[in-house]
Amino acid sequence: MHELLESHHKGEDWRIKHRELCLKYEELLDEEKDYYGNLPQDCHDLMRAYVHYYQDDPWRTIETEFTIEVELPNGVIYRGKVDIMFENQYGLWLGDHKTHKTLPDINFRLLDAQSALYLWAALKKYDIQGFVWNYLRTEGLSRPKAIQDGSRLSKVMGDTDYHTYGSTIKQLLKDKKLVRVTPDIKEKLAQLKAVRYVPGEPQTSPFFRRDTLEKDSDMLRRVATENYHTVQRIQRYPFDKIDAVERVADRSCSWCSYKDLCTIELMGGNPRYLRTNNFRQGDPMEYYQDRSGDPKGGQ
Repeated sequence: MHELLESHHKGEDWRIKHRELCLKYEELLDEEKDYYGNLPQDCHDLMRAYVHYYQDDPWRTIETEFTIEVELPNGVIYRGKVDIMFENQYGLWLGDHKTHKTLPDINFRLLDAQSALYLWAALKKYDIQGFVWNYLRTEGLSRPKAIQDGSRLSKVMGDTDYHTYGSTIKQLLKDKKLVRVTPDIKEKLAQLKAVRYVPGEPQTSPFFRRDTLEKDSDMLRRVATENYHTVQRIQRYPFDKIDAVERVADRSCSWCSYKDLCTIELMGGNPRYLRTNNFRQGDPMEYYQDRSGDPKGGQ
């Protein structure tokens, strides 16, 4: 979804990027496809709904997937990779695309240090008004189903959008699972078509939301100071003393590239062989040059 959104906001045809990604999906093993489900169709439907909802979008894209750099007092470079910088009627903004199973509440945005650091760094170079979270709900896009005799649609249905609802109706008619388009269906289509983003008015989509949260200069300075303190701790940390290193085991261990090394050290083994065989020379900027901005193995 990040790559599709990036393509769209750069003014490109996101459907071309979608076809490219579908070719990669076809290279997956059957077990991997079972794990991800019908990812190509899900992403296509969600992106199509996004474009419809934001067709009157006031955003004018300045940059996408770009890196902000600021030097800290000890010479260490802070780098942040931002999804989008855009301009609207109020000025220049930073934004991140966030996909969630359910749209989140305000708690994360209140405590989020990443957006504050982005703002702190960007304000060194740009006249930024603030930060926008561009939320997309990834689950719950429902399709209508006809009852057995095809006379009408089932009343049991979740949230949907105009294009998903309309294309499913056409398919049901084509497959002769639905006899005719009833007045209720026409009314539903009209209601869904009218669900559009209007700047300054309440956001009505169950799948998309854009939120801003004011973060004043004192908060930005506080977060930057905390980040600098962390940098200093990392530089002083005794990584060479195995018995002094703290380990935090959580779900991220399942995709961490260093889990085997950490396990061997924890169990008292000799990690030298693993280091020798798995070592590769890498570009320290690789994370910031990756197309999607996500570490290898992320979604």
